[in-house]
Amino acid sequence: MPATYEVARGDTLFKIAGKLRHPGVSLHQMVLALYRANPDAFLEGNINQLVVGRTLTTPDVEAVNAVNAAQAAEQVRALVAKPSVSPPAPLSPPIKEAPPSKPRAEPPPKPVARTSALNREQAAERFKEGVEYERTGDLAAGMKAYVAAGDAGNGDAQKRLGDIYNTGNAVVRRDYETALRWYQKARAQGVEIPKPIVNPGPRY
Repeated sequence: MPATYEVARGDTLFKIAGKLRHPGVSLHQMVLALYRANPDAFLEGNINQLVVGRTLTTPDVEAVNAVNAAQAAEQVRALVAKPSVSPPAPLSPPIKEAPPSKPRAEPPPKPVARTSALNREQAAERFKEGVEYERTGDLAAGMKAYVAAGDAGNGDAQKRLGDIYNTGNAVVRRDYETALRWYQKARAQGVEIPKPIVNPGPRY
């Protein structure tokens, strides 16, 4: 059995698990073990968003058997059912207004004041704080830390903000224009921005 497997176009986690499954373990056990062993192969940690080109590490049979078949099936179903992004808020119907008697010049929107007094080292620390907040589930605090670091010119924070707006999460909705803006800032800092191809998740 190969120790690694490179994700190809058209692959799903279930299909890969079927190819790499150890004798005597269930398909759900193999799916769960592959998911846990390769967190970087899934966008936003979502089991439904497997990235083409990532190399998966094949867990050994002991790691696969760490969760029994029944528990693995239950956990995989829960992961598959988890939505990839928060559903967008419903749009309100447009309100029709009577035309004004005289043309009015709309004032330009006031820019949001962002004061960044962070130096390079402090911006790097704020980025690390954002990663830790996100890891522990505090997405709002993570976003604040990333924005502070990104405004101070931290390329890693700018790329992470681009990734978040590219897919959306529980705090912000998907916004491709904002994602592109952060990606462009990150590129200006010399950060490479890959263009992953996302495969659909497993089908039941």
